[in-house]
Amino acid sequence: MVANALSRRAMTDLRVMFTRLSLFENGSLLVELQVKPTWIEQIKGKQLEDESLGMWFRQIECGSTTNFGLNSEGVLCFRGRICVPNDADLKQSILREAHSSPYAMHPSENKMYRDLRELY
Repeated sequence: MVANALSRRAMTDLRVMFTRLSLFENGSLLVELQVKPTWIEQIKGKQLEDESLGMWFRQIECGSTTNFGLNSEGVLCFRGRICVPNDADLKQSILREAHSSPYAMHPSENKMYRDLRELY
């Protein structure tokens, strides 16, 4: 199959949308879409404003804690789970996104709770 202008444009558009493209010798194309939550930056900003979490940032700087750390995006985590500040609007936003997003799959409230508990 010969690539035309439309297929080249589609591949360029996919690269911009947090995707990873793999082209195989037989001409097949594998596209992996990476969905990134929009509230991560909000959590990061609110963490820096939260006085109770500020103590953990200082302990990380001193190297005096092993349970807390920063992930690759600079977000405070406890044992690999993101620390969500005590902000009602932010928590509501996370729950709404987890429940109503077209990418969410939650056959029951228990499943949704378990999925969120693994990350936050």
